[in-house]
Amino acid sequence: MIPAEGSLPMKSLLFLLLAVIVCFSAYATPDSRSGVWTAEFQDDGTLQMTIFQGDNVDRGRHGMGMNNLMGFDEPLASFAGLSRTDVTSAAANAQFELRRAAGTIAFDGRFANGTGAGHYRFIPSAPFVRDMEALGYSGFSDAQLLMFAAHDFSPQIIRDLRSLGYQPTQREVEEIAVFRITADVVREYARLGYDKLALRELVNFRVGRVDAAFISGMKELGYTNIPAKQLADLAILQVTPAFVRDLKSAGLTNLSPRQLTDLKIGQITAEKIDAYKKLGYSNLTLRELGDFGLHGVTQKFIEDLRALGYKDIPARQLIEMRIFGVTPDYIRRINALGYSNVPVEKLIKLKMSGADEVLLKAKK
Repeated sequence: MIPAEGSLPMKSLLFLLLAVIVCFSAYATPDSRSGVWTAEFQDDGTLQMTIFQGDNVDRGRHGMGMNNLMGFDEPLASFAGLSRTDVTSAAANAQFELRRAAGTIAFDGRFANGTGAGHYRFIPSAPFVRDMEALGYSGFSDAQLLMFAAHDFSPQIIRDLRSLGYQPTQREVEEIAVFRITADVVREYARLGYDKLALRELVNFRVGRVDAAFISGMKELGYTNIPAKQLADLAILQVTPAFVRDLKSAGLTNLSPRQLTDLKIGQITAEKIDAYKKLGYSNLTLRELGDFGLHGVTQKFIEDLRALGYKDIPARQLIEMRIFGVTPDYIRRINALGYSNVPVEKLIKLKMSGADEVLLKAKK
């Protein structure tokens, strides 16, 4: 059985740490076709792979940078020579391959209880390069070819997209590969009511993980005929059907996509709305709710103010207090100067004018 997250045995953690240290220590010579890998086996049967590429122009004086790191998820069955037993054993050496149109990634390392690490070697495919050149795309670096292999990209994907009317640029080819945009994906979106999507819209849909469940879920909640860009924006911000239902349970219905977005940015939930109501703020407008969340007017903030004698402060003033930094701690500092029970509006003006700094410095 695979250990639950956070429950990895100490021996496995030590193994992984040592494996990574050894891998990076041995990996002293920059090489664009070699590097280091780590893996985590997921409950759904996929391997969450992370590849640290060897040669990179942005390595910098601290060694390996973020630009040579690539992550991808892949079903275990896609790896030749690797079994579930290998991955989940207490300790096992492993040599396996990921064979793709763009080339083969050969992995060598060790696994322990679902966690692995080691070295890899990438062998690009000459036929892949020729096929891409025949389609009008050339000059790919080893790093780009590795990315194509990791994401299972093939020249046939371009041919299929062209048959649907798309003419990707070389830069767009990379996005098509990373986000796995295929003709089947395009047809599925068309079936769901979003046909003739531009490539940028397709990329945004994939970034937001827009799928059939998301689209149908939003439609069931009354959000039909939402433009593609707006739907992608909602998905990217995690304005999901579950989020809409949560707000609906708090009495917020018939919200526009813009209102949903503002509330999501403010991290407003039914639980927070209920907490505000218990504190006496039961008639907050949608804008006030969004501003409460955005500026940090929390339950604790209100309770701390009440403990200092500031009760029943209007919602707008609470927001202004947060914007200008009139916090409970700030009020305590003003109280310590001998100024107690200062009205909220005067505290805000004091903070805005900067006169408080003069007072606080004089006290020192």
